[in-house]
Amino acid sequence: MTAVTTDKILLASASVTVEAREGGSKPASVSILAYSGGVMSVPGWGPIAIDLTGLDIPKGQIGILADHDASLRGVVGHGTAEVRDNSLLVAGSISPATDVARQVIELARGGFDLQASVGVEPIEHVRVRAGETVGVNGRTLTAPTGGMTLVKRGRLREVSVVALACDPSTRVAVAASGYRRADSPDEERIRSDERERVRSIEAACQPGPQGWGARESDVKALRASAIEGDITIDELHARLLEVIRDSRPRTGAPFERSSPPKAKVIEAAILMRAGLTSIAERAHGAAVMEAADRLGVAHMLDLCRMALEAERIDAPRGREEMVRAALSTITLPEALGGAANRVLLDGYGETPATWRAFGAVRSVPDFKGATAIKPSFTQPLEPVAHGGELKHGGAIETTTPFSIDTFGKMLSLDRRDLINDDLGMFDEAARAMGQAAMRKLSDLVYDTVLTNAGSFFSSGNANLLTGADTNLGVDSLGLAIAAMLTQRDAEGNNLDIRPATLVVPPQLQSIARSVLESEFITAPANAPTGNSARKAVALEVEPRLSNTAKYGSKASLKAWYLFGAASASPVIVAFLNGKQTPTVEYFGLNQDANRLAVSWRVYFDFGAALCDPRAAVRSKGEA
Repeated sequence: MTAVTTDKILLASASVTVEAREGGSKPASVSILAYSGGVMSVPGWGPIAIDLTGLDIPKGQIGILADHDASLRGVVGHGTAEVRDNSLLVAGSISPATDVARQVIELARGGFDLQASVGVEPIEHVRVRAGETVGVNGRTLTAPTGGMTLVKRGRLREVSVVALACDPSTRVAVAASGYRRADSPDEERIRSDERERVRSIEAACQPGPQGWGARESDVKALRASAIEGDITIDELHARLLEVIRDSRPRTGAPFERSSPPKAKVIEAAILMRAGLTSIAERAHGAAVMEAADRLGVAHMLDLCRMALEAERIDAPRGREEMVRAALSTITLPEALGGAANRVLLDGYGETPATWRAFGAVRSVPDFKGATAIKPSFTQPLEPVAHGGELKHGGAIETTTPFSIDTFGKMLSLDRRDLINDDLGMFDEAARAMGQAAMRKLSDLVYDTVLTNAGSFFSSGNANLLTGADTNLGVDSLGLAIAAMLTQRDAEGNNLDIRPATLVVPPQLQSIARSVLESEFITAPANAPTGNSARKAVALEVEPRLSNTAKYGSKASLKAWYLFGAASASPVIVAFLNGKQTPTVEYFGLNQDANRLAVSWRVYFDFGAALCDPRAAVRSKGEA
């Protein structure tokens, strides 16, 4: 719908009944069906409908005029108006005190089919586009071709008796000549502006000497949309400009095509040269790979020469001079760094990370201390009386502090590697560094779990199982599951934490798989043999749990852990700005006079902390 503005419209009805009494001295009654609730066609305005629920009708009497003559000689009588059965009705009387009133009565007596016109002042109205439907006056109205105006709110001002309605077939029409003298200056201006708007649209859509060609139908559609108000004049001009541009013949070199960035092509060529084509394809796609293949690289020195050519630098004749010059460009270090980063991230991603099964990932903006909410410590909702006040929840003992640190190392490429066509840096050093980054992160997570800061696993938290019967088995796993399921808050409310992952050292993986995958178990005579723990939780095998060489007495060959889902936050794993992969940055040429090398610094910002003890259980696994 499109908003429109006006001040006053006049609506006409095809039904007027005048009951003239004998003698001519007493008032005659008049009954008018002013509006039946449908769509009317108004000259100068087009189709119009009025929402009668938004029509303001005077509580007192309204004057009945002849041909909208607001002078005393035009007064015919008075009446009251009401909305009934989704129609506007006017009932009143005609006094024979004026010549025009007596004339109306005489015409009625003579059987002349009088009609009426009512004046409505629109307060709020909208434009309904062609084909759109609106529900109004107990019916569904469909806007005809060209759209229509829907008066949503209006005020009834006057009623006139007229000889001929403008559109009697609709039972409601618009007064014609009699209303013109009541037009306001604003109405005349609006009509003038509308005519000028249509003229502008017609002028803009006029074809040039060559015509619109195949786009003629598009221009006709744009013209219709502009006239209906679906698009503005400015939008029409903009779209016509697009039509003009599209109709012009295209020139230029037909065999030219845009080329991928040189650094990306050289990066792909480096990966291909190192035998890492699959990584290059995943990273760059077919277009870059095709361009890299066309380079026909036979040696890394070829890439040095291409990097110099990309920056319009003449390649020196000597190999060492060429390598030095190429490493001083932007293109080659960018390509080498990009290739190293791809391989590093591939190594990082292929390294196991069992902590992801239960670690809740958090993003922090800086290296300051942060806090994480312990989900199970959040206070329950309380009933609120009618009109009562909501109470604030407390935050005592509901958060855990944590922070992140930076871990990093340098990655270098010596000039001799380029001269010797040795790309071991990518398939060995970069991949190993990516794997080391993930290993370091896992080291920190499990060191945090094994350290058990603040007696996280303890009898006080009801999440530590000790004793001879805690070695891994169907019964002990059942005890751990029950311990987590029965966790309650300080007020005795159940927390509904569901066990999700069993984490064991390699020494217990066979037993763990048997417990979780076997359909039957060995049982005493007449006891059930079905395995109640089958598929109860997922399994992760973590070698760090039993690595006594690294973690000392904190590690154990028999201890095992049960964690809830990551959403329950048993452990927090945090990253700076949410970046969960290492960052590779070009550092520049090595300034050591005895060594010519280009370097990148690889760093990773992360941290870990124990969070919600109710979402984790540790079993000692031995007496």
